[in-house]
Amino acid sequence: MLKSKSLILILFALAVAFIYINFFRQAEIMATDQQLNFANVAVKNFPLTESGKKEWWKENKQILQKHFKIPTPAKNGDWYISIWNYGEGFKAKPTGDIRIFNSDTQDMVCFNNDREKCI
Repeated sequence: MLKSKSLILILFALAVAFIYINFFRQAEIMATDQQLNFANVAVKNFPLTESGKKEWWKENKQILQKHFKIPTPAKNGDWYISIWNYGEGFKAKPTGDIRIFNSDTQDMVCFNNDREKCI
């Protein structure tokens, strides 16, 4: 009895998460860039599923053309577009020195005070 209640609770939580992810996360165009017939579009909260991505394209291709002139075909009609998922959007620019090590005295430079991001 306890196992069936736990299973029902888990299935309910998964259903709520699925509905939230697919229906309530509104995708938002954050930035665009057009170079000749190559375009880049950064989207916040981009859909996770292939069908969601196709549906987003169908709903937004006219908006991209009207507001951003994307895509702009080459003379032969070819065009390329890359859509980048920017997750929750852009991060705010950090303040202060974002390096841990001084590059004058050490071989490594680390960013955002994170030792895993050293070069």
